[in-house]
Amino acid sequence: MTQTRRNFLNSGIALWATSLIPSVSIAAGPPELEESDPIAVALGYKKDANAVDTAKYPKRAGDAGAKQFCSNCALYSAGANGLGGCTAIPGKQVAGAGWCNAWIPAG
Repeated sequence: MTQTRRNFLNSGIALWATSLIPSVSIAAGPPELEESDPIAVALGYKKDANAVDTAKYPKRAGDAGAKQFCSNCALYSAGANGLGGCTAIPGKQVAGAGWCNAWIPAG
């Protein structure tokens, strides 16, 4: 019976000690910019650059425009999962495959 009591006490102590350890939560990064967000609407942002209305934003039209993506913009800093930061849109993440009218060639 001593062995059973010892196991019981050890498991109780382990559970008690575990409850003292603060839970670890992974902090989420900034939220992803939604196309309906007012700043996204103002800048003509699209998560998929191919969905940009080139009649409204001729900067994205033609061969040169077809090569414009958030991921090759000077304002973009790559993050994880195809998202990254943009200095034109602070506090939100944008899609690397996206585009907005603030696009500036990198380099």
